[in-house]
Amino acid sequence: MQLGAMLAITLPGEMQNALRTLQNLVDEENLPITLAGLAVLISVWAALISRRSMRASERSARAAEVQARHAASQAEAAERQAVAASEQAHSASSEVSTAIQASEISALEGAKARIDASLPRISAVIFRKNDYAGLAENSYALPTPLPSISMTGSVKLDHWSTEGSVDSTPHWAWDAFFVSHGLLFNFGNEPARVISQSVQFYAGTHPFTGDEVKEPATTIHGERILYSGQSALFQVIARKQVDDWVEIIRRGEEERESCEAYLSFFPADFDEPECGVKIRTAGTPLSRVVPEGVYAIFKPNSYFDVHLEFLRNYPDSSEEIAARLKGDREELSALYMKKQRMKWLREESANRRLSEEGAEGNTNAAAND
Repeated sequence: MQLGAMLAITLPGEMQNALRTLQNLVDEENLPITLAGLAVLISVWAALISRRSMRASERSARAAEVQARHAASQAEAAERQAVAASEQAHSASSEVSTAIQASEISALEGAKARIDASLPRISAVIFRKNDYAGLAENSYALPTPLPSISMTGSVKLDHWSTEGSVDSTPHWAWDAFFVSHGLLFNFGNEPARVISQSVQFYAGTHPFTGDEVKEPATTIHGERILYSGQSALFQVIARKQVDDWVEIIRRGEEERESCEAYLSFFPADFDEPECGVKIRTAGTPLSRVVPEGVYAIFKPNSYFDVHLEFLRNYPDSSEEIAARLKGDREELSALYMKKQRMKWLREESANRRLSEEGAEGNTNAAAND
């Protein structure tokens, strides 16, 4: 229906005015202006919408930024909490480790105190060294105690010679040795068993009081019994075959060479606890400078020293304490093997380090030359 026809119809005045205005706008003369105005209105409307959208985006961005800062704060707080928790855990772990270590130290100290309380109370001293080294075809056949050695001159030895031999023993198989004498005294209230290695007991005169000292009683197992208040005299012959001494000198190890003897002490009716003494004799009875073509020269006036090391068989871990209390010999053997293995590894590491230092020193010396 045309606008004119619509106007011919009786319409309310306001609607008629609106229709006339619309007609004027869509006339051919006014249509471009109308379209341009509509375009402007649309542009303005779009700009308003875009501005509102931008404002909404800005508000969203600010809200997101606030949320991001909040999230960052929460993350930082969580990180601080995690660090605090880690520190607390580390502190707790350190406290637990310290408590365990303190407990183990306390257990070891308690075990040492118990062992010390039940150890045999035996003192050991070396009161005399023979002035001269000895040379014998068979030192095991010598009397105990060995009389003072009167040989003072050097003796030239030949490897296969049997000169001076009773049983046609060549010189290389003879024994060269040092002799020292010691005294044991049981100052405890209980008897003790004594097991000796390379030590000979004998009866004689007390070196300090002049009293007669009897040889201690022997059990069927070869152990000696030392009663409370009893003393015992012993002799140590630090011996090696001549050929062994010669080999030691050839290797250049005479400064470190020693002979060791042992005395182990036990309660009379128990196998534990054990303590003892290691008797270390250091010296070389053969000459360190041998003329060309001479096998060996025995020097009876060679200096030697005797040192006593007192031994205590203490446990070094709570596992060993438990194994001892339970009498678990297999576990004790395993722990002993572990300790020996660790000792071997430490010695190997030390020897390797010394070898490397020596090789480096040789290299530097060669470079300087």
